[in-house]
Amino acid sequence: MDTLIKQAVKKPGLSIFLVTLVIFMGLQYKASITNYTTRFVDFAEYMLQHGVTLFPIAEDLQPYPDYTIAHTFLVYLFSLPFGRLSILSMGLPYCIAAALMLVFVYKLGALHEKRWGLYGVFFSLFTWAFLDSVNFWALDIYPALFTVICFYSVYSAELKEDKSRLVFVFVGLALGFVFRGPIGLLGPAIVVVCYYLLNKQWRALLLFSLLAGLIFIAGVVVLAWAAYLQGGSAFMQEVLVMQGLGRVVNDHAPRYYFYFTGGLIAYGVTAFFALIVIVKKHKQFFCLPRKADTNMLLYLAVCLFAIIVFFTIPYSKKMRYILSITPVVSLLAAYIFIEKGDLFSGAKRWFLQFCLALPVVGLGLTLFVFVYNSYSLHPLQPNYPGVLISFVVLLVVRHVMNKNYAEHSSRELITLLFGVVAFLCLDAFFFNPITYHLELANEPTPKFLPYWFW
Repeated sequence: MDTLIKQAVKKPGLSIFLVTLVIFMGLQYKASITNYTTRFVDFAEYMLQHGVTLFPIAEDLQPYPDYTIAHTFLVYLFSLPFGRLSILSMGLPYCIAAALMLVFVYKLGALHEKRWGLYGVFFSLFTWAFLDSVNFWALDIYPALFTVICFYSVYSAELKEDKSRLVFVFVGLALGFVFRGPIGLLGPAIVVVCYYLLNKQWRALLLFSLLAGLIFIAGVVVLAWAAYLQGGSAFMQEVLVMQGLGRVVNDHAPRYYFYFTGGLIAYGVTAFFALIVIVKKHKQFFCLPRKADTNMLLYLAVCLFAIIVFFTIPYSKKMRYILSITPVVSLLAAYIFIEKGDLFSGAKRWFLQFCLALPVVGLGLTLFVFVYNSYSLHPLQPNYPGVLISFVVLLVVRHVMNKNYAEHSSRELITLLFGVVAFLCLDAFFFNPITYHLELANEPTPKFLPYWFW
């Protein structure tokens, strides 16, 4: 055990990646695929049967215009050695992307303090919208990964005085386009533009805008060329509309308030504490010279609102579209444990109490659902054994913590870790099964796949 702890401390990035990868793969467990993600199963099955194509193949062997081929190709590679699809081979690319995102959340926070990075990872795992997007295969996890990579690269390049790191900014932009089309490049570009604007680096901003524009144009040209090769001019036009103007103007109601209300609420306590940090620290944003950690908070706050405002423009709005705010709100929320004074002592105390109360909250929700099901025509279906066993064990662990670690120097860290485990259990055994069975009841053609690779 001591050896494992030493290795984790010595290589925190690798440890975060491996631990969170296992967590995300475990959360993938389900019997079938439902909702819009069934199309991803079709794409991968057709590729296994007919080989690699330039665009995903859907029904009647017709190319599908709304997605690039990158994600389907990854699923194809993970499935090819076993000759079939499985829940794990379908979900593994998402899990890897999500785990890598958390590594860069840590690295970004650790530029100032390692605890900041570690607590940022914990708050990411406390973010329901993030976990839900990984569990139910939202392609927006890729832009979220490349957004935090671009943020880290541009910020660390100046902090470390190493301009060579800026190469990874343009790699991130290109990969964002490859995995999500034009909109996958715009999210990462926003955070870099915000950084240069706040620092008044006009020359760097102009040069970046020029190079980012060239990458965007090159991406659109390659996308259109690939579409023309696979489906002719009609399909090319369909691709350009579906992945371009069609994402901005469509038949959805505008609902410009969505991301400032329900969309942000889906990010849960993490977004709540992020906003608390912004409100309580905003006056220091205008005081010059700013401290290094205040600078970081300012960049995070501006990026948060810039991403939300940008994605408010398209008519179509879903909580997963702003998944790129996850690293931002996580590091903002984590600051309540980093600030040296008493400014956030109340918020910190409340959150730690919330962490300790989660097992009781979970059992209370389960009891409520049990009573509700006695009167409902459409009963909800949590995993009762999983909820009861996990939270009874956690209550025992909480008792041991209170008895033996009440005055421990790492009491805050232990309590926060306890809260993360409790929240993951709540997600795995309560929210996920309920959501899955509700979708299964309305899904006419679920895709049943084995969980394991073999």
